[in-house]
Amino acid sequence: MMATDTFTRPQTSPDFWRKPSRTRQVLHTLKQGKYGRRSIRFVYRASTAPVAGASTLATTAWRWVRADDYAGTDDHVFRESVRTRRRRTAWMLGFGYLAGTAAATAWWDTSAPVLAAGAVVGVGTVVEVGKRIASRPVPFKLPGRKGGTPQENQVVRAAIDAKLGRAEGMRLASPVLTEEGGWSTVLQLPPGQRARACLGKEADFASALGVGETQVVFELIPEHAGRLAIYVSKADPFLKLYPSPLIERTEPLDFWAGIPAGVNGRGRREVLRLVDACLLVAGEPRAGKSAAVNGIIGAAALAVTPRIHLFDGKGAGDHRPWRRIAHTAVKRNAPALLDHLKRMQAQMERIFDLLDNAGGASKLNPELCRQFGVDVELTIVDEMRYYVTSPQGPEIVSIAADIASRGPAAGVLLVLATQRMTKDALPPELKGVCSLRWAMRCPDVIASNAVLGPGAAGAGYDASEIPRSHRGVGILDADGADPVRLRSYFLDDDGLAAVAAAAATLREAAGVLPPHEQHVDNLAELEAVLSAFGDDDKLLPDELAGRLGWDRDRLTEELAGVPLKQIWRDGGNAGRGYRRDDIAARADR
Repeated sequence: MMATDTFTRPQTSPDFWRKPSRTRQVLHTLKQGKYGRRSIRFVYRASTAPVAGASTLATTAWRWVRADDYAGTDDHVFRESVRTRRRRTAWMLGFGYLAGTAAATAWWDTSAPVLAAGAVVGVGTVVEVGKRIASRPVPFKLPGRKGGTPQENQVVRAAIDAKLGRAEGMRLASPVLTEEGGWSTVLQLPPGQRARACLGKEADFASALGVGETQVVFELIPEHAGRLAIYVSKADPFLKLYPSPLIERTEPLDFWAGIPAGVNGRGRREVLRLVDACLLVAGEPRAGKSAAVNGIIGAAALAVTPRIHLFDGKGAGDHRPWRRIAHTAVKRNAPALLDHLKRMQAQMERIFDLLDNAGGASKLNPELCRQFGVDVELTIVDEMRYYVTSPQGPEIVSIAADIASRGPAAGVLLVLATQRMTKDALPPELKGVCSLRWAMRCPDVIASNAVLGPGAAGAGYDASEIPRSHRGVGILDADGADPVRLRSYFLDDDGLAAVAAAAATLREAAGVLPPHEQHVDNLAELEAVLSAFGDDDKLLPDELAGRLGWDRDRLTEELAGVPLKQIWRDGGNAGRGYRRDDIAARADR
């Protein structure tokens, strides 16, 4: 039997896709009650503004008449004379106001008193409204402006297009608020969907919204697993330079309260509590690792009390400014690092014995430091791979892992930095006990996970996605908090020198400078330089480098701290060079 009916595809009515009128949108919004509470609050504040403004004017005038601005003076006769003069002025102004109002009532209109009082109330209202606008946590701007704060339906639509969750039930739990550097809101995901699953989709949301992917910041809300805090900046926040707050600081820094690490995507300062755990800093070359480490050293130097120990496996002189205030400054010397770690291990055991005998707290704190007469011992190891692959490597790794796991409780801290994220540079037994991780730009996902931990990229924290233009930007995984992307503070060579000089001044005033400015580990090089002088007492840098067979950069590095002085030959100025006596004094020291 043949079928007599044919299938017809149902067509959607064109009215379904037609945008509802503005009136229908307003009625729908009012029906939902989204703006009801805000409307009531606005009406209440608007109705009370004239009363509050007039009251503010009256209170200000009364305080002026009483000369409260001179309340702190000890000359009571002078203050009373000011009061008398101001009372006379107030009486004259009041009499003029009443006389003018009475004259206008008699010669013009009987409504003059109402208009006069309205003028005073109007001035008070303007003052009160201005004060309220100035005290708002965010600037007063209207939403929906093109290129500015979007409307709520635009944000919801972008969230749906980015597949942050199902379309049914997707809404905003907070109005879109305009902030100084962008706008923010809170997205309510459909029931049963977690906000944590949205991490890593910032680029998709940015594409749907039409902004740059680094302008979007997602943050979890601890109180609600289904809500996601969204912040979108007006411009890329990681292309800005943020000067270090350590520059021009003249007071000691509280190392126990945390050190300034950088600025996150919302423009907020991020503080790193280094006393809680040991830190691992890693990233590919030219990613900003040295700047981050120098910021940590600068903060510890300005904290005055921590003892700083520097071990440079690269040997390029990145930490040269800190040698004066460091108790140890050694480069490319694995046996010296091993000996130092053994001393730190013994120091750790001694502190634990003191804590056990004293009872009470099981971790070192500032009060116990003063009681025991000890300080925080901060060891910075730059380019850890050099030491790990040395003949002393296995023993260094074993002792460093023990210190990293137990040392923070005794004030013995490690900061390990490396450019290689492979197992030969970061053995698992050492990396696993570093609770603090700071990943700069990494070459690939595997390297990023090697620093931040397995599964970090899948959870939305992938340092390989940091653009190369964002030097100094990294992902900081602080113990006890979700990882955050931030840009470390900018500290150039002049800034480093200024912070080091300020730290030396503070430490000298506190009497905690090391007995010698630095541990001289290049004595052999200095002796070679002295031998190269031969019978000469002074040589130009190029002449001295040529005799040694070195390049100019190596000569400058080995003779860091030795002054260059004018050299006169044949009655003329030959230029600035080195003198044998200055280098000999450096070698003796």
